[in-house]
Amino acid sequence: MFAKGRSPLAGTICLAYVLALAGCAASPQIRSRAEYSGPIIDLHTHLRLGDQDGASPEQPVGTEQLRALEAQIFASHAGVIVIAPKGDLAETRVRNDGVLAAARASNGFFFPIASVHPDDGAAALEELDRVAKLGVRMIKLHPNTQAFDVASPEVANVVQHTADLGMVVLFDGFSPFDANETGKFLKLAVTHPNARLVLAHLGGIRFHEMAMFGIARKFAWYPRNVWFDISATAPFFADSPYREQLVWVIRSVGTDRVLFGSDWPVDEPARAAAAVRALGLSDAEQRQIFYSNARALLAL
Repeated sequence: MFAKGRSPLAGTICLAYVLALAGCAASPQIRSRAEYSGPIIDLHTHLRLGDQDGASPEQPVGTEQLRALEAQIFASHAGVIVIAPKGDLAETRVRNDGVLAAARASNGFFFPIASVHPDDGAAALEELDRVAKLGVRMIKLHPNTQAFDVASPEVANVVQHTADLGMVVLFDGFSPFDANETGKFLKLAVTHPNARLVLAHLGGIRFHEMAMFGIARKFAWYPRNVWFDISATAPFFADSPYREQLVWVIRSVGTDRVLFGSDWPVDEPARAAAAVRALGLSDAEQRQIFYSNARALLAL
């Protein structure tokens, strides 16, 4: 979820959120309610390259451990993420080339989720052109780690360029710093109807705000071009008093717009998958979330 360049305040608050999620991950309480046994696509994992920051200090370099963990849930594919720093195009290219190399070395199991920094302007758009030609179908933008405003013109430029290239944008969808971020995501979606956006974590501890997209479904001006991954959030709430509310929001936005992710190494794939099964969704709904939605979105 986090990488280099974050402010001390951002790091402190985000670390607290990660620790809370990690504490949930250590709990043995989640029990599977529906034994969905079909294929799984893990949309949300992080790649650590060399000495660069990963999602946690203990994260191993490379994909060997992750591949073994994905095998435990019989995953067919998994997305690996890097996050671009601001103002260092050379490092951005190194990270993007690293995630491309990891995907190539996996014989198609991993798919690359590259990144740019919106504030890098024209250079960011050029990097999008480059990675698109190399086969990247999804990029990651992180408002907290990369310290940008979702409503900025620079973000709009990146989103429009990804739409022109046929790419998908995976945003981190939880911010402890911007109380208006959900509305900004909705406006971004409406003003860029050809874009395809994925909001990671379904809003995190403010998941109820994502019901706004369920309301928007009633209106013709909403193009339904927003998907939601439930990484980190499903494990946190699956064995809580909020489970039924979370399921209600998932069904409100539409189970055809919800995606599975583990957010490894914040959580392990098996734990994350058990949490989704514990929500009490039907087998058909779970198949959408675990597999068919991501397969259709990314043409896997």
